[in-house]
Order: sequence, then C-alpha cells, then structure tokens
Amino acid sequence: MTDVDRASLERILPSAPGSPDWDDVMSRSRVHQSRRRRRLVALAAAALVVVVGTASAFGTVRDLLSAGPSTKIAFVTDRDGKLALYVMNADGSGQRMLARGSAPAWSPDGRKIAFRSDRDSNGEIYVMDADGSGQARLTRHPASDGDPVWSPDGRRIFFVRFRHGNSDTWVMNADGSGRQNLMRTTERDGSSILSPDGRKIVFVSKRDGNPEIYAMNGDGTGVRRLTWSAGSNGDPVWSPDGRKIAFRSDRDGSPGVYVMKADGSGQRKVTSNAVWSFGWSPDGRTIAVVRDRDGDLNFDLYVMNADGSAERRLARGIEVTTVGPYGQFVKFPFVSPVWSPDGRRIAFVSNRDGNFEVYVMNADGSGQRRLTRTPGDEAAPVWSPGRNRGS
Repeated sequence: MTDVDRASLERILPSAPGSPDWDDVMSRSRVHQSRRRRRLVALAAAALVVVVGTASAFGTVRDLLSAGPSTKIAFVTDRDGKLALYVMNADGSGQRMLARGSAPAWSPDGRKIAFRSDRDSNGEIYVMDADGSGQARLTRHPASDGDPVWSPDGRRIFFVRFRHGNSDTWVMNADGSGRQNLMRTTERDGSSILSPDGRKIVFVSKRDGNPEIYAMNGDGTGVRRLTWSAGSNGDPVWSPDGRKIAFRSDRDGSPGVYVMKADGSGQRKVTSNAVWSFGWSPDGRTIAVVRDRDGDLNFDLYVMNADGSAERRLARGIEVTTVGPYGQFVKFPFVSPVWSPDGRRIAFVSNRDGNFEVYVMNADGSGQRRLTRTPGDEAAPVWSPGRNRGS
C-alpha cells in the first residue's frame, strides 16, 4: 500500500462519531473474506471521499446546468486485478480502459482527465486526453501526490501532497509548472474543497484541537474558522452557487448533515442517523444522502430539499464499510450519489448484486439500471462535464 493510500485511509478513520459498532456489525454479517477485503480497501483508498461532481477528497461543485447532457462516465475498477481508470457511455456501453491509476478528474471542457498513478513507484499526478492518449506526468516528488481537481477555468490543477503525516493542499498550472503549497500546517488537514468559482477553499483541520471547518482564499490567504463546537465537524461540500456549505457534525450527540452560509453563519441541522455521504443537486435545491434512517444497519440513498424537508428514499442496499489495513472498519468513500450535470440522473455504487458495480437512475429514483458487470469491483463514477466536447 502506498503512502497516499495509507494516508487517505487514515484520514477517514475512525468511523464517524455515533456510527454503529462495526466490529459487531461485521462479525454478524460474516461476508468479508480476506481477498475481498484487500481489493475493497484498495478501491476505498483510490476513490477517497467522493462528493457531487468530483472523485476526490479535494473536490469542486460546478454549475453546469447550461451545458449539454453528459455523455461519458469515468470510473475506477480492479476488474483485471489492478486499479485502472475506465470510461463508458452514460448507458454503460463502450467501456474501455484509459490508464492505470485512480481519482479521475475531468477538465471543465471535457477534453482532458487528471488522475493519480503510482506507475513510477510513487503516487504522482498525471494528465491525459479524454481518450487516454497523451499521458503526461505533472508532479515529481518523494512524497505522494493525489486528489487532483481542475480550477473552473481549466488553467490550474489543485492536488494534495501527503508527507510526514500531513496533507498539504497544492496548486499548479495545468502543464505542471508553478507548483505552490497553499496550506502548510503542523496538523494534518484534509477534505479540501474548492468553491464553484475557484476563489475559496474550505477544509477540515485540528489545528485548534478539534476537527473544525475552515475557509481561505484560493491563494491560501485569509484563513478563518467557520465552525465552533464540541463535536467533530467534517466533509464540507459547497452548494453549486457557492453561497452555502453542507457538512457533517455530531455536535448534538447524533451524527448528521448541517448546512451553513459560506461565512459560517446560520448553521442548521437538516438530517441525522448515521449519514455517510451526501451531495448537492446541480441546481442546489436538493441534497442526496446515504444513511441508515431506520437504524437497521442497511444504508439507503435518499434525497430531500436543501432545508431537510420532503425526504424520500430512492435506492436501497448501499454498502458503506470495509476493513482497513490494520483491521479498522472504514466507510466506502465512493458510495456518494453523483448527480449528472443536468440534474436528471444520479450515478451510484452498490453491491446489491454481489459485486460493487456502477448504477444509474433518474433523479426521482425511477429507471434504476446497472451499468457494469464484472468479476471485480467498480468505484468512483464521475460524469463528464456536460456534452463531451472531445468525442
């Protein structure tokens, strides 16, 4: 396991506060054999914490409603025994391998994909054309680099560098030049999320002793703390218009999703009960969540209005745990619901048919369809940004 894989797993451990006793859950389920554990841990580390519009812990939510319908989905798979990036049409046809690696991130115009690969014995950031050609290495450093994401104008790539127990946020030009560390601290930070306009970054840090959410300018200046609570706060996600931030907190003793304004004011709890992943719809009106609403340890996919009202279940049987490298039980980062740019469909991962496969459904839960069928496991589906201009 590479340094970035280990650091990524450590970032999401332990389980969210207030979550069930996973040792008890798994001892009763008896379904995780050692070979499958190794495969799923690798996929979990590769996929990281996926939120709407991204496949990485350092993500961005883009407002692409004016773009044409997305025609491609990139995803990670171990179907041939090694992690690889594949792409397919939105109906599951035309599946083909693009590169060995993980954490795919489409450029805003859909012509390129940035990704992470350890093909040169260390985790580095690469870029390629959307058809897999023209692969080029952008970073060269003894530390492990991962979680690439493009700036909205496509001129820069943000990424995370893991070293000495820290995860610093870096930015570079799209050709790999001009690399700059934006966030060097004595405490390891994580879950850095770029605002839709690329001007702000929110992140989680324990620099003041408790996991809290902070914000700063896109150049690393103007750091300020947004949350102040005795509980644990994490996984911030910008609304598409950049005016609000959804995040996880257990401040009242029950883990749930909160929403606040971009300046930290107006914090309000919108849902509870062991929420594992969540994300905004492209129009910002609804939020999709994966959670155990009924307390039966079965995690399902729900959508609700942004204020927490009108919640309804769309899909059942979303698996959320696996075994970490030291026996810890960790969440699957890649189960997050991923909205298509036009907001009409949602892609997700489920093991309802035995293996972890990519599914798609309409935004109202109808028309659920399995897109992949392989002996391996699939993870981290990412829609291309609107009409794929390069194909």
